[in-house]
Amino acid sequence: MKRTLMLKNQELLDFDVEPVTGKVRILDAPDNGDALLSSLGLDGPDRGAVLAGLLRHRRISPHREDVTQILDAFGARSTLELAFMGHGLSLIDKLWYRSPGSVERWEDINFNENDWDGAFRTSTLTRDYRKLASCSPDVPDVTTGGHLRKAWERNEGCIQLFKDSLFQDGTDLEGALLGAKLCSLLFGQDAYQPLNVVERFGRRFSASPLMVDRDEELVQGYRLFAMGGFSAIEAEELMESASPQVYLNVISRAGVLDAIAHVAKLFAFKALALLNDMHAGNIGIIRSIETGACRAAPPFDYDRSFGFPAIDFPFENICKNPFTAMILCAKEFSDLDSSWDWSWYDPQLLEGFELRIKEALSTNPVFPPNFGKLVAMLFVSQRSYVNEVASARMSFQNV
Repeated sequence: MKRTLMLKNQELLDFDVEPVTGKVRILDAPDNGDALLSSLGLDGPDRGAVLAGLLRHRRISPHREDVTQILDAFGARSTLELAFMGHGLSLIDKLWYRSPGSVERWEDINFNENDWDGAFRTSTLTRDYRKLASCSPDVPDVTTGGHLRKAWERNEGCIQLFKDSLFQDGTDLEGALLGAKLCSLLFGQDAYQPLNVVERFGRRFSASPLMVDRDEELVQGYRLFAMGGFSAIEAEELMESASPQVYLNVISRAGVLDAIAHVAKLFAFKALALLNDMHAGNIGIIRSIETGACRAAPPFDYDRSFGFPAIDFPFENICKNPFTAMILCAKEFSDLDSSWDWSWYDPQLLEGFELRIKEALSTNPVFPPNFGKLVAMLFVSQRSYVNEVASARMSFQNV
């Protein structure tokens, strides 16, 4: 399957891909050192491996809950083939695939200026996949990763991503809402990713607005590592790590200013929100297409915030064994470093947040009666930990 990788109306390179195995061969591309490819994280001696990584992550996850129903409805053999049945367009960047001989232009197909088939959203959110057979594959959903059911919606000029809950009863949505509130305190109202809970078709979903403007893109995964000068082999190894030092190294090499302060914010949020889902897919930079200027992306996945110190540890067990929960928290969320930049941190912003936690989790009949109290206690313990790390840095600076 031959395609040209495009950036808006700019041809980047020609390649051939086997849609089932994902094996990629570059057919025609500029010589190494091409400025445009370098700025996009697509240059270097292992372009083929970087391109394969880009294509592999530019699709529905093979582990998504409803992937079988989706593939069967479209008659696709793999999630990669499904992405290539259309133009491989995404809402978070300006890359796409053009077929041989095509004269299509960005203005005619992109999702910022053109609508898309809403049948995918309806089918996914209602879990009725019969209409997908007649749905256009040119929808942003076919390049959106993640394991949970999700769908994009444009409504009155606003584009939002709806995401299903982790659990049947939707209890994790309460934690996600608290995570968003905490993130707004740490990152500021203008620098965090908002989240709300909405009802569609009789079910509750989290809803987040598109986090990039029309002239921006979200860069993650292999492209981000390549921008920092890492080889594809190094990226493969490092992407498995959730180490703060790895993230600091990657975003610093990509040219993000104040990277040390951002990493401190990111991992303070993880520690305080008991966020058990920090991985390479949930970190990135936001890059201007026009100028190439980069800034760190705020956290944008709050699914496992609050109440999940270990995802396989049931609520009931957590409440029966509060000291076990304390030990799990100390083990899972203790990777902060006093040498980071903590000058932004104001502990007074977090005063009283435990009351929000109690109110949100204690009034939900699905949780055990003392669950909100326990999670609030865990938060207070984590807050003391963050305060100690931040104050150690400030004390050191004043010596």
